[in-house]
Amino acid sequence: MVSVGMVALAAQAQAQTPPQPEPASDEIIVTAQRRVERLQDVPISASVISGADLQKKNMTSLEQLTAETPAVVVTKGGAANRLSIRGVGSGDNNPLFEQSVATFIDNVYQGRSRSNGASFLDIARVEILKGPQSVYFGNNSIAGVLNIVTRDPGDRLEGYARGSYNFDFNAATIEGAVGGPISDTLGIRVAGVATRGNGYIRDEGLGGLRIPRVRSYAGRATLRWQPIEELTWTVKASAEHSRQTGAIADEIAYCPPDPLFTAGATGSCLVALNRGEDVKLNQVRSHSPGQGIDLDTQSYVSTLAYDAGPLELSAITAYSHTKYNQRLDTDGTSATLTHFTTPERFSQFSQEFRIATPRDSWVALDAGAYFNREYIHGGVNYNFTSLNSRLTGAFAALAPLGSFGQYDDYRQRSKTYATYAHLTFRPTEELTLSVGGRQSWVDKSIVLNQGFGIAANSFGDITPYPDATLQALGDRFGTAAGLGVAAVRSARRLDAHFSPSAVLSYQPTPALNLYAKYTNGFKAGGFNGLEHTGAAAALSFGPEYVDGYEAGIKSQWFNRRLTLNVAVFRNDFSDLQVSASQNFGVGVVNVIGNAGGARAQGIEVEGRWRITSELTTGLSLTLLDSKYTDYRNAAGNALDVQQGRPFVDLTGTRTRYAPKYSGNYTLDYLAPITSGLKLHLNGNAFFTGKYNFSNNNDPFLAQDAYVRLGAIIGLADADDRWEVSLVGKNLTDKLVRIFGTNLAQSRGSYLIGTDEPRSIAIQANLRF
Repeated sequence: MVSVGMVALAAQAQAQTPPQPEPASDEIIVTAQRRVERLQDVPISASVISGADLQKKNMTSLEQLTAETPAVVVTKGGAANRLSIRGVGSGDNNPLFEQSVATFIDNVYQGRSRSNGASFLDIARVEILKGPQSVYFGNNSIAGVLNIVTRDPGDRLEGYARGSYNFDFNAATIEGAVGGPISDTLGIRVAGVATRGNGYIRDEGLGGLRIPRVRSYAGRATLRWQPIEELTWTVKASAEHSRQTGAIADEIAYCPPDPLFTAGATGSCLVALNRGEDVKLNQVRSHSPGQGIDLDTQSYVSTLAYDAGPLELSAITAYSHTKYNQRLDTDGTSATLTHFTTPERFSQFSQEFRIATPRDSWVALDAGAYFNREYIHGGVNYNFTSLNSRLTGAFAALAPLGSFGQYDDYRQRSKTYATYAHLTFRPTEELTLSVGGRQSWVDKSIVLNQGFGIAANSFGDITPYPDATLQALGDRFGTAAGLGVAAVRSARRLDAHFSPSAVLSYQPTPALNLYAKYTNGFKAGGFNGLEHTGAAAALSFGPEYVDGYEAGIKSQWFNRRLTLNVAVFRNDFSDLQVSASQNFGVGVVNVIGNAGGARAQGIEVEGRWRITSELTTGLSLTLLDSKYTDYRNAAGNALDVQQGRPFVDLTGTRTRYAPKYSGNYTLDYLAPITSGLKLHLNGNAFFTGKYNFSNNNDPFLAQDAYVRLGAIIGLADADDRWEVSLVGKNLTDKLVRIFGTNLAQSRGSYLIGTDEPRSIAIQANLRF
């Protein structure tokens, strides 16, 4: 009855409204099913942001997507992004813990989130696909997909130049691109961006410098060759070079600790208090000099496509390499107590072959084979100067040699093989049934070398002790200090899984699409590269699975002036992979395991109304209930450990980054004010309920409900050849917590990161 009524109402709305092309909403094109389709035709809950909108809103990084898309959280730790959709995402601070939200750039999976630094350069659109997308996107898309599409050369010469300056952060960005045909068969496009600027955390330990201070450069070159109409070969090469002063933008909080922590101020917190340093959560801190991040990436993608009429064939070949080094002050003070260095080298090769038949016949096929090979060589070098005072008695011989250090050195190799097929049946013009599946095999191995030695510098390598006797003494001290054991361990695991999918869609008119779908998802198991106990069982963790259910209505009304999409969903996770940090007083222990299960369910509404040709309004809203259905023996938070509960039952508690509600409202006005000028006004509000950002329900790692406002005021010429605008973000200067962790050797105190404060930027765009 509901569907019949919707069909009748949609038909009535179309019939009562005569054709008026001006107020119609712009069509949104996506590749959510690895084909170019209208968003309204695709049976997936998705949000799309065009490249033009990203430029207008001065959005230059992935984490800024959070304010645009409810139930999607992107936070940055160092040079890496953590992504979460509908309350499920990747783990904290563990280099080998893979994303649950897969990132794709130009149809290529990005094995490391820090490998996509150039992704916001010269892009066509960003697609956020919610819920498991296993058939088309593979085993790590268990919570969703971030699909980024960059621009290709067009059939005419065109380009743009863009500059922006942020008054509050003293940050400037220059970006540009140009492309077009250079012959009848060959096209080229080149793009580049340079950014120099300070951050928003004032670091008194660096003389008041605002961090993170960034100097970065990125570029991309694209060649497109079409020797005949049926054959196209596109090659993209991109690179980024980034140097950052000041690593993670965090600061000490809860110093002294809450009275529930009976020991009071200890460790780093006590040092900060004795030094008179700022210990309030106010975007002021005092860290040691020398911290920062170095990042260099290169990626190459070849896409060969041949249209043979009844068959479309394509081959996507990609290689990427990332060199990364982070120097991190983890004690949160200007003293040299605990410092980390995290070097990493990552390389990835992938090959995919796809075959597809046209969708306009009664049956269509999408099928393919996929291979991916990854190699990670990385680790952590720890400088524990804070432990030097304990090098006495039996361990006194170690004291003259330098600060005590520890190292983790891991080498992980992984191979993924997959085949997939998706059949779409169209028994009638309006009804579509799609069934398919993906078979995946994942082979991972690791060699983990952990030990102790001399930390000669605040940041840098750990040197072994000069002889076997002193080395054995150092190993004994490390174990006695609660830092784990010295050992070389290796392990291998093989995971295989078949992920089926089924979708039923009914589209009686182009303006109405009703669908229901089921998708099974899978994410392979892996290894904990920071596991220090030596226990074989703790080194590895198992795969996780999801059964995803979704039903939705996509509709357009009144000659497409109004677009209204509604989806209800339920995702049942089993063996959910969870990473958490525990503070036992002597240090922070990183724990990875499998929770029994979790359930994320809710409703999503996206609406866009073109009120007039000048005025548009939009609302996105998500109501979310995301909880652990079975999470016994979970790693306790700092307060749990204080009260004698190192392991707790978190069954029934909410997952992290899972507010009960979140949404975005926008009002946009674009109208001529003279024959040659247009005025652009935009106001937007992002709102969210309370959420916890720890995986062990730490009451001190939570953010209360808030509303954040933004605005744009701009002038443009009538032909959109240029535009100058002021962009304001977080206009009420709301302090928003986005991530946090325990402060080592200071139980009850934390390092907490906050989002950007109020900022005003001016930008200019020139198109040609």
